[in-house]
Amino acid sequence: MVRIGVIGTKWGLMHVGAFRAAGAEVAALCGQRLDNTRAVAAREGIPLATTDLGELCAAVDAVVVASPDGVHRTHVEAALNAGLPVLCEKPLTRTVEEARALLARARSATSPSAVNFPYRMLPPVRALKAWLAERPVRHLALTLRNGFASDEGDTAGPLLGASGDWGGMSHIIDAALWLAGAAPVWVQASLSGRPVHTAALHVGLSSGAVLVLTHAACPEPGIHGGWTLLGGGWEAGFSGGYVPSRGGWCVSPVRGFEHGTWTDIAPGLEPHPGEREPWAQAHVEGARRFLDVLRGGPRDGLATLEEGATVQEVLAAAMLSEEQGRRIPLESRPGA
Repeated sequence: MVRIGVIGTKWGLMHVGAFRAAGAEVAALCGQRLDNTRAVAAREGIPLATTDLGELCAAVDAVVVASPDGVHRTHVEAALNAGLPVLCEKPLTRTVEEARALLARARSATSPSAVNFPYRMLPPVRALKAWLAERPVRHLALTLRNGFASDEGDTAGPLLGASGDWGGMSHIIDAALWLAGAAPVWVQASLSGRPVHTAALHVGLSSGAVLVLTHAACPEPGIHGGWTLLGGGWEAGFSGGYVPSRGGWCVSPVRGFEHGTWTDIAPGLEPHPGEREPWAQAHVEGARRFLDVLRGGPRDGLATLEEGATVQEVLAAAMLSEEQGRRIPLESRPGA
C-alpha cells in the first residue's frame, strides 16, 4: 500500500479522506505547530505528526502539498529533493516567479508530479470535455460569483495578497483552458480590489478562441458559476458551484445545442445523504489518478506542473495588464 504524507492540517484533511478512499495509507501529517499537528493527527488516526519536512519525506512514498500558497514552492521542492512524487494543491505557487523556478527544478526530477484541479474530476465536466473532442471551441464565457472572496480591499495596495489566485480563480482558468484544449497567448484584464477580489479577463488562445472569464466577490454564501461554450453551429453550457443550503457542490445537467435542437450531454450532480459530497468525491478521483500515475498508468486528466505554471502565467499577465492598461502577450513576458 502506498504511504502518503500530507502537508497541511486544514485543507490537507480533504486529501487525507481522499487518499484513504482511493486505497492509500496516510502515514504522516506535517503542520506549522507541533501541538496542533499532533492533535489533528491523533483525531484522524495518522501515525506520524511532525513539523519537519525531512521527517515526513523519510516516512512516506509520496507527498501531498496542501499548505498555504506562499509555501507551496518550498514544500514541493522538499518532496522533489527527496526523490518523492508530489501532488500540489492549486494554485501551484503564490507568484509566477516561484512557479517558473519550481518548474525548472521539476524538469530535472525523476519522480512524477501533478497539480490538484478538482473541476477536471467532476463527471459532468469530464463528459463535456469528451463531447468537445470534435468540436473546436471559439468562445468560452464564464461568470463566477464567489462568496468566499472579501470585497473590502479597495484602497491602494498590492494586487496580490496571501492567496496566489485571488481566492480561487486558478480553478476556473485551468478548467477553461482544459476544456478549450489550447494554450493562452495573450491576456487583457480589469481587476478590482487591492488585493484583487473581482477580475474580468479576456484570454486569447493559440487556437484563435477567446475566453471571457469573470470572478466576482459576492455577498451570497458559496460559489456560483455559469459556463457557456460556443463553436461553429453549436453551443453548450452548465451552471455549478458550492451551495451551502444544499450541503455541498451542485452541478446542473450539461446541455448542448446543435442541428437546431438541445440535447443532454451529461446529468447533473448534487449532494445526497449517505454518499460522498461531490467536491470530496472529485478529490478521491484525483487521488486515484495520482496513484495510477505512480504505478505507471495514464494521467487521465490530472494536471501537470507545466499546466499549473501556465495558470500562474495567466494570473501574472492579468496583473501586468491592469497596471499597464493594455493587452499582454504571454510569449513576450520576461522568463516566460
